[in-house]
Amino acid sequence: MTSTMRRPALAIYLPDLGGGGAERLHINLAPSFVAAGYDVTFLLDRRRGELLNRLPEGCSVVALDAPRQLKAVVALARYLRTTPPDILVANMEHMNIMALAARAAARAKTRIVATQHNTVSEQAKRPSWQFRILRPLYRAFLRFSDAIVAVSAGVADDLARFAQLDRSRIEVVYNGVIEPNHAERAARKAVHPWFAEGAPVVVAAGRLTGQKDFQTLLRAIAQVDRAPPVKLLLLGEGPLRGELETLASSLGLAERVAMPGFEADILPSLRAARMLVLSSRFEGFGNVVAEALGCGTPVVSTDCPHGPAEILDHGRYGRLVPVGDSQAMARAIEQALGEEPDRQALIARSMDFTVETCANAYLAIFDRLRGTHTQP
Repeated sequence: MTSTMRRPALAIYLPDLGGGGAERLHINLAPSFVAAGYDVTFLLDRRRGELLNRLPEGCSVVALDAPRQLKAVVALARYLRTTPPDILVANMEHMNIMALAARAAARAKTRIVATQHNTVSEQAKRPSWQFRILRPLYRAFLRFSDAIVAVSAGVADDLARFAQLDRSRIEVVYNGVIEPNHAERAARKAVHPWFAEGAPVVVAAGRLTGQKDFQTLLRAIAQVDRAPPVKLLLLGEGPLRGELETLASSLGLAERVAMPGFEADILPSLRAARMLVLSSRFEGFGNVVAEALGCGTPVVSTDCPHGPAEILDHGRYGRLVPVGDSQAMARAIEQALGEEPDRQALIARSMDFTVETCANAYLAIFDRLRGTHTQP
């Protein structure tokens, strides 16, 4: 008689499958988890998001249909009680807490991997009550995680201080950004007409929110003194679109700034650009920085907490400028425009941030957890 071993069940817990960094990361990692023998389920608060149509083969989706956090805890506890996965990877601050609370309520044996994608001390400064209570909740719950992952060393250090954790409990796993077909995708034709006109085009990408501080970038572009004038292609969508459009117009940049919205694959634009500029006040990792290096494209970034400086090896592979300093950013842009980059060195650096490397690090954690368990 032949017995069939059950495939270990892995749940990846996310709010939805929108186009954010954590969602893209796990869509990219999931095929490696399936290939390693895991039965992978994307466990979502709501079944929505543009990445639903990129669901990897062999993966399933379960929607909790829980738009509010308290309802999500109840729904998640029910799921863990009736269909407990071997491992659940929680993503982002409140989902880490909800996963741990739901496991305790369900008395489930699921191993919880809490993942910190951003600088939590900065997130806690946000005005909503959910973020104001983050510190006591993190200190109460996070220690019961079976594993804790941070996407950069800076994020790990910040998390240890914020949640009063032993730093040795936090593992750093850099995001897997560079896919095997990265060069092939980047070689496709960039769609924006500016790339065919010959003027230097600077690209920035991200949600149009305060964290990204595109206001400083617009002021820097206005200060770049160069002929032909530099143009800025700002890829992304978000609540500050109107404010940024008004600022661009007031700075006399209406004809030099384009904001075409969300772009499904930014690699062709990154490869065609003279450089990427990241102007963020804070980050967790900074996926777009690694993506640009993988295209051989120079990078100017704020030296923000945390992530970009680690990707750029503290200035070795790109220019770092103070947060919020438009003059320093303008100077760095001018300097980068005047130099010929070592594209092969940039691409070689990006190989430290491949999907394969990241997936293997997570798989090593999963394999270890299947023999251990920590629960409140």
